[in-house]
Amino acid sequence: MRPLFHFHYFKIHLPVQLEELYLTAALMDFAGAAIALFEPIFLWTLGYGIRQIMMFYLLLYGVYFFLLPLGGKFVARFGPERSIMISTICLIGYFLALVGIQAYSMLFMVAPLLFALQKTFYWPAYHFEFMRYSPKQERGREFSGIWTITTLMYVLGPVTGGLVVKFFGFTALFVGAAAIILLSSLPLFATKNQPKREAYSYLKSLVLPFRRRYLKSTFGYVGLGAELIGMTVWPIFIFLIYKDLFNLGLLVGAAALVTAVTTLAAGKWTDRTAKRHVLTVSSISEAVTWLLRIFTRFPPFVFLLDALGRITHNSVFVSLTAMTYDRAHDDDYSWHGVYYEQGFALGKSLMAVMVIGLAAAGDPFNVAFLLASLFSFLHLAF
Repeated sequence: MRPLFHFHYFKIHLPVQLEELYLTAALMDFAGAAIALFEPIFLWTLGYGIRQIMMFYLLLYGVYFFLLPLGGKFVARFGPERSIMISTICLIGYFLALVGIQAYSMLFMVAPLLFALQKTFYWPAYHFEFMRYSPKQERGREFSGIWTITTLMYVLGPVTGGLVVKFFGFTALFVGAAAIILLSSLPLFATKNQPKREAYSYLKSLVLPFRRRYLKSTFGYVGLGAELIGMTVWPIFIFLIYKDLFNLGLLVGAAALVTAVTTLAAGKWTDRTAKRHVLTVSSISEAVTWLLRIFTRFPPFVFLLDALGRITHNSVFVSLTAMTYDRAHDDDYSWHGVYYEQGFALGKSLMAVMVIGLAAAGDPFNVAFLLASLFSFLHLAF
């Protein structure tokens, strides 16, 4: 099979399994990108405030933490392809539940449960597949490659989503995304893979983040809780400044385009430089960009900080993930992927709790940005 990419930033001859993963991720990310920016705004327009929206995501990531080991167990027994297929069904259910919130408010509590299930089946399988087929010496470049594809989808997705919402409404956006999701898992079945069954313990996986040996790494992962603010509070903040949803999609898409190029460079930098050095520089830079958002209300500066925030976050994510995959090399891939996601879930749950508790003490946007800045420093513990 011909390689999908010929850029010098990418590995020239990708394993066929990674090509399939790239294509699946691209389709899912396009649908997700068209939705993700507008999810919190949709809830905001329905009358939910910052604290209520944080409750939505606290339920999502709190449940996700406890379900994750079951996802790892499923992947270990039945393989990543089946797991990702089930995740697409859950994601479609999530989109339809979002549509239904307008008529049935009780779905506000059901939707995050469906999303937690989707993540449970998708992310352990994703990490398992990547760890299994990516060579260690080019892991940063390969992960930056797939992450750049994700970023490119976040160029096209917000613009497409903004157009759909502007002319057809939120319902059309969610239903359209569900249709794309249906197609996304098909590439994974282009090649027959025999599942390699692995021993897997739910209880071992559940307590792993709290064991003394792994605590420093857990703190590093918890720092990714800052991403929750980038996913929820920041889009609402931009919406209140730009007002128009299509213009909002254009702004975020343009910022993501700038980020795509730098993410490729970050992957190459990660492979050629000590990954910890990349992580340190990126973490401090990310913390500074969050602090600057507290003082920003001028639209051009908002665009600049959105781009800088994406660049620094992607650099953190590429280096942190490459280090995680290195540690999992020739080890049990299933629980390493679950452990990574558990740290993610802990961080976002903790962030949601803190925003809920402190939002009443001042401007909820500034409180969230300050917390995100503080969380960014936690990466340094990894």
